[in-house]
Amino acid sequence: MAGLLRTCLACGLTDDHPKHVVAIPPDMAEVPWHMDCHLSVTGCTVCAQQIEGAHGLTGDDLRKHITKGK
Repeated sequence: MAGLLRTCLACGLTDDHPKHVVAIPPDMAEVPWHMDCHLSVTGCTVCAQQIEGAHGLTGDDLRKHITKGK
């Protein structure tokens, strides 16, 4: 399943892997982060909840983990 290509602020990789896109004031610019990068850098609780139990999965494997059972 190909998605929108975005570049992660933390690691600089451009891909369609699962990301947390954060809107930054004042202009609400969108800043994409891979969920594991965002958790690692900021301690984001939203990302922590989303990837709980993923144990190092990335890319398509992480997408499958997040969407299983939905």
